[in-house]
Amino acid sequence: MGLHVPSGVWVGTTVLAYSAGMVNAAGYLGFEHQALSHLTGTTSLGAIAVGNGRWGLALQLGAVVASFVAGGYVAGLTLRRRDLSWHYVGLLAGQSLLLMASAWALVQGETRGACMAAAACGLQNAMTTYYSGSAIRSTHLTGFFTDMGLLLGQSTRGAPLPWRRLALGTLVLFAFVGGGISAAWAFPRFGFQLLNAPALCAAAMAAALSCHLASKPTTHPSDGTP
Repeated sequence: MGLHVPSGVWVGTTVLAYSAGMVNAAGYLGFEHQALSHLTGTTSLGAIAVGNGRWGLALQLGAVVASFVAGGYVAGLTLRRRDLSWHYVGLLAGQSLLLMASAWALVQGETRGACMAAAACGLQNAMTTYYSGSAIRSTHLTGFFTDMGLLLGQSTRGAPLPWRRLALGTLVLFAFVGGGISAAWAFPRFGFQLLNAPALCAAAMAAALSCHLASKPTTHPSDGTP
């Protein structure tokens, strides 16, 4: 249950978790107190809406859920292997565009902006999940807290404690919380324009990964000639 990833992935995961914390806090602060980076609460609110006969709200929440799934679907269609590649660059760029479009739409009062933000989070979470073999979830913390309890329980009965996995999860925790704190400060001043900040974070990750991939030597298959 250990986790061995390059140091650059630690940085990127931390930045993306910070971004997700901002996006989710913006949903709570400005979009009818709804989460955008994960779906448990949204699904429960949708069930309550159906139970109360609030069909318009139920459809709106269902659209947010479907958008998150759609983001993961796009990642699933795009990614071919777990090692970092140009496919990840394209997905990070797409996430950035979705968040910028979300900021614009929500400022205009269009609820589809929440769907765009949820799609961006679904895309991000699918990327980090696929890359890490489900060890890293960068848009919510339930998995980390579950892992923490499980791993600490196993270590109590003598199993080795995977410090690297716990350390990365802790970084995700503090980054996500930091994103929420930043959103609490920024939302009264900038409103949904603050979503441009996580959009820039995703764009920066795409640019950094592009530079990393471009600096790697290109290998070509041998054509059989000496």
